[in-house]
Amino acid sequence: MADYKLSKTAGGAIDPTKAKNWMNKYKDKHTDHIHAYFFGSDIIRKIIDHPEAVGMRIYFSYGDEDKLQMVLIGANEDGDNIWPDNQEGKDGGGETVADGGTPCPPYCPKN
Repeated sequence: MADYKLSKTAGGAIDPTKAKNWMNKYKDKHTDHIHAYFFGSDIIRKIIDHPEAVGMRIYFSYGDEDKLQMVLIGANEDGDNIWPDNQEGKDGGGETVADGGTPCPPYCPKN
């Protein structure tokens, strides 16, 4: 067991101007790379609706052909990732691991 507990209240709102500045700073340094991934609310809900989940982690990863990917996985209050109990990727409480987000670029907001 971890020396800490995770909570549903972790994280919080930040000033939109600060967020835009941070995002632009990243994009300016990584002009030829993926800047973001979009994930739909259905998969996000499946992850956080798991009975043990207090939230989720979002991991940077390299997928096929070393392409940048984001892996979403539910986490419990003890800080453990919630892995599926079977090979099909479902564990009775819903899916707990996801990828397949839509990358930006090329699918980026216009504003």
